[in-house]
Formats: sequence, structure tokens, C-alpha cells
Amino acid sequence: MFVMGDTRYCLCCDEEVSYNVLERNENRELTCIYCGFTLDVQQTPGAASTRRGCILIAEDSKFTRKIMEDLIKDKELASDVMGFDDGLGLVTAYSGLLSERRPVDLAIIDLNMPVMDGFTAARAIRALEVQHKAEKVPIVFFSAVKADENLKKQMAALDPAGYVNKGSDPDPEKLVDRVDYLMGYLADRYGRGAV
Repeated sequence: MFVMGDTRYCLCCDEEVSYNVLERNENRELTCIYCGFTLDVQQTPGAASTRRGCILIAEDSKFTRKIMEDLIKDKELASDVMGFDDGLGLVTAYSGLLSERRPVDLAIIDLNMPVMDGFTAARAIRALEVQHKAEKVPIVFFSAVKADENLKKQMAALDPAGYVNKGSDPDPEKLVDRVDYLMGYLADRYGRGAV
């Protein structure tokens, strides 16, 4: 369904645009009529969450993402967890949450993903925060990329941002250990109530 007259800001087009409305997965999605970028994701009536805040995860490995989501819930680091297989999905959801004034406690982002990589997603997050005059959400990059000087400079520009190496060992148990370490890092760095 095309909505005439109403406009929303499109990050890709960098202007106010008309939009289409799609109903999908108990959500109402608003997409730019020009480029198709998702401008907003709203829960349909009756599916609204009463939770306080959430953690967003962008990780292209379903296995790794599932481990993170489960551990976040088990350790009660957040009451709501939203996982995406690329940075674009995370940025789109974050834009919608900012529009709804729903708090986001933390973003966990892999660096190497299809569609939109982690640094591009993080820069888009910071641009959205400036546009919405919102407080910066802490970002933790969780990736197997070596923490060289370039990575450190980019993280400094995206502050508050941290990095935890997920390792390169294909053994699932070692990955579980690294994700568990990540959860401990988050609990220590941001505290149970702050995440």
C-alpha cells in the first residue's frame, strides 16, 4: 500500500520521501518508494511489547547469533533481544526504535557481514542518533578481525564502542566460550541494570 502525502526521512536517499506500507511477521514496515530502504518497523496492534529496552545483534552466522541471544536472555542482560543477519537489518530496526522513542541498551555488531558491514552500520547508527538528537547507544564489535591500529581509530570515532575478539577456531564449544566471555565483558562493563 502506497501512502500519499505522508513522508519519512530516508537514510539512503538523504531526504524526506513517500513510502509504502507492508505487513510482515506481525510488523508493519514502511519502505522508501524510491530505493526500498526500510524506514520504520512498527509492531502491529496486539503485538506491542511492554519491555523496557533491548539489545540489538548483527551477526551473519545464525549459529553464533542464536548463542548470543540465548546467553543474553539466560544472563538477563536485557529483556528484549533483536537479531539480524546483516548491518542493514540492525540499522533499520534501530531507526524504527528511535522513531518510537524505545530505548536500546546496546548494539553487538560483527564487522564482516553481507549487505552492510559492521563499521558502515555503526556509522549509520551514529548518524541516526544525531538526526534524532538521541543518546549514543554503546556498540560492541564482536568479530574475528585483528584489533589493529585502524580498528582502534575507527572505534574511537564511534565511541562509546568496544571490541571483543570471537576467535577463529571452528570448534563450537570454543565459540560458546568466547560468547560467554563476551557476556561477562558486557556485564562487567555496562552492569546488569545498565545493559
